[in-house]
Amino acid sequence: MAKIEITKTELVWPGKYNEDGTIKEVPRVNLPFQVIETINESQATRKAKIGGQQIGLFDVWEGKEGDTFEEGWKNKLIWGDNLLVMGSLLEKFAGKIDLIYIDPPFATGADFSFPTAVGDNSLLVTKEQSIIEEKAYRDTWGGGIESYLQMIYDRLILIRELLSENGSIVVHLAPTVSHQVRCAMDEVFGSHNFRNEIIVNRPISKNLQRQFDTITALPQGHDVLLWYSSNLATRVQNLLIPYKAKHPEGYWHRFWSGADRPTMRYELLGETLSHGQWKWEEQRAKRAVENYKRYLAESRGRTLVEYWRDTGCQLEFIRKSETGTVENWFPPRNDKIGDTVWEDIKAYENQKDYPTQKHRELLERIISWLTKEGDLVLDSFCGSGTTLAVAEKLGRRWIGCDLSRWAIHVTRKRLLSIENCRPFDVLNLGKYERKYWMGVTFGDKKKDHQQIAIFQYIAFMLKLYRAEPITGMQHIHGKKGRALVHIGAVDAPVTIDEVNACIEECLAVDQKELHVLGWEWEMGMTPYIVQEAKRRGIKLLLVTIPREVMEQQAVDKGDIQFFEVAHLEVDIKKDKNCQITVSLTDFAFPYADMIPEDVRAKIKKWSDYIDYWAIDWNFQNDTFMNGWVAYRTRKERKLPLNSDPHKYEKPGKHTIMVKVVDIFGNDTSQTFEVNIVH
Repeated sequence: MAKIEITKTELVWPGKYNEDGTIKEVPRVNLPFQVIETINESQATRKAKIGGQQIGLFDVWEGKEGDTFEEGWKNKLIWGDNLLVMGSLLEKFAGKIDLIYIDPPFATGADFSFPTAVGDNSLLVTKEQSIIEEKAYRDTWGGGIESYLQMIYDRLILIRELLSENGSIVVHLAPTVSHQVRCAMDEVFGSHNFRNEIIVNRPISKNLQRQFDTITALPQGHDVLLWYSSNLATRVQNLLIPYKAKHPEGYWHRFWSGADRPTMRYELLGETLSHGQWKWEEQRAKRAVENYKRYLAESRGRTLVEYWRDTGCQLEFIRKSETGTVENWFPPRNDKIGDTVWEDIKAYENQKDYPTQKHRELLERIISWLTKEGDLVLDSFCGSGTTLAVAEKLGRRWIGCDLSRWAIHVTRKRLLSIENCRPFDVLNLGKYERKYWMGVTFGDKKKDHQQIAIFQYIAFMLKLYRAEPITGMQHIHGKKGRALVHIGAVDAPVTIDEVNACIEECLAVDQKELHVLGWEWEMGMTPYIVQEAKRRGIKLLLVTIPREVMEQQAVDKGDIQFFEVAHLEVDIKKDKNCQITVSLTDFAFPYADMIPEDVRAKIKKWSDYIDYWAIDWNFQNDTFMNGWVAYRTRKERKLPLNSDPHKYEKPGKHTIMVKVVDIFGNDTSQTFEVNIVH
């Protein structure tokens, strides 16, 4: 092993360096983003964007909007691994993000499964995190603290490149790991760019230690914020925090200072100093003396604080007290200069939609202090979306990212509940991430190796699905029990023609059951294709390939679960004014086995499994545009199953897409045709 030359103080952990002594490079990819949903954008804006042309199932984000809301900027909520997401953001956003706040997992071994409410009566179901979500929210890295540090370190490298010239990063941590992360941040950002370690109150809700006579440690009563800048020259505004004035009428204090500057020993109110100094320069001090004289002449019974307010809250006053001391007046204040101990706000919300949900007031303080209106804020562990919601209300631009599908769903609902929320896109790396994974896992990018990679990918998927490979067929790849199996490509939706070709092969060999596995599905194919297969004597099962297959951890633990594609049914009515109303009439929820039997027995309606549904009234085979939406909240559990009426301005055929999000955050979409005759 090569000798590592040590030239600076740094924190080193197993795996940080290669065997040859070189530091491990951070994986960097630049993948295109897919826009999978657009929220709060008008139909007129959509028409102008696509120019009347069909784009495709998912619109590729071009990144051509301006840097202000007026220039067309849209905020971004991104589902995916933040290491890949931040690497892909670098092309457009390197050096452009003004504040990055992250609340990474604390590596404490805490359980981050979460309760989700079911139906109108809020039956609680505990949703265990999948392996892929555990990667982001639990201490599941087999290597312990060194794996945790490597995870943080890699992301800090990319964050440093994303920060603007005068940007700031705030990392929210538990004190159990903050000292180690601070060492890593000193290395990445430079110790000279360390600004503060801030202590935030973390109230202890349970007094469990009273039952013991001896303890191993005190209860954890605080969290830590590590604040670094990207530049030594960075300056931010003073942090002013609300403060209840102890002196509502203001107070007087001696104007003398113990500092020793001879130029500040001028004559004032008949007194000349022999040592020390006055607090202010001479002209300012004598102006304050005249202000007090004018107050005495003009007060007309008003107190000094009343006079100060009546004259614009700007005047300063100096007088000589009854004891002969020269003193200046301090006006009453409703705020004070903040320091590094934030006892007045809490780190966490009492009522949470998500594990470790941060308190709104905490993010309001950080964002309003370190940014100005229009600045760009990033949270790459956005969780329930507190950072994004606060940034939205404060008029900042924002980008949020999370690996958990449920986190993206909770954040979307939270943003929708904000009055006049600006348009935002929901994005992912989609097929581009899957192609990257396939290349890394099964081969290189050389053309002569692509076919081998495809064969290895199909064999891998068959093994996970517990199916046997078979040969000699063009579209059928394997067999599971009596069913033949087809594996969809990583970079394209499974199409109707593709399934029909598989059905033809089943009929040719007299097989009556077909399982088709796919990442995505051509719009409009379900339940049509299932019914068509049944008509032809084939039992067809459409199975979604879960994202977890791209995580080696999940594969090694055998934690991959395959589920049927959910489907929904609607009733579309047209009134005499040609207004369309959509009603949900059924929803097939394929994940019922994940719900405990005692809770499942209490669920009486199919609609109890639905948390959210939305309609794109004029789907253009592109990004889903949220034209009407209904969802449950913690307080309002009733979910309307009938949409508001929608009137089409032009006659002709229109495609409606309905999207349903279930209680676990999984979405199901289906398209329907309507013909409008005026």
